[in-house]
Amino acid sequence: MSDHPYDASYDPPVPVCDVTLMLSTTDLRVELSAIVDTGADGTIVPIRYLRRIEARRAFEASLRSQWGERRTVFLYLVDLMIGELTLSGIYVVGDELGDDTVLGRNVLNRLRPLLDGPREVMTLLGAGSTSAQG
Repeated sequence: MSDHPYDASYDPPVPVCDVTLMLSTTDLRVELSAIVDTGADGTIVPIRYLRRIEARRAFEASLRSQWGERRTVFLYLVDLMIGELTLSGIYVVGDELGDDTVLGRNVLNRLRPLLDGPREVMTLLGAGSTSAQG
């Protein structure tokens, strides 16, 4: 079990957690903070972080925003760590435009997040190693 304070620089404050992106084939890693978004279907990572770990495009897909607009994106296959928990084989969208990392349901559905808005703390339950296909 691990607690993650909300980021109060957003209004209203947003749940976030530190994540590490890596590939199982190299020792390259990048650590970053991710917004936890239970409404996002997938996980989105700024492309510069994926380039740092030399992630390669897995395939092309279409992404629809909450306003209904569509755009073509590329998915990358990475491993993701949150604290001691490792999720292997997670597909993430490489974001060419944005600066925020968004942890979507393809990751969150493999975890047990408890969002405590009044305390502005997110607790991830069930720490340990897990293999997941996202």
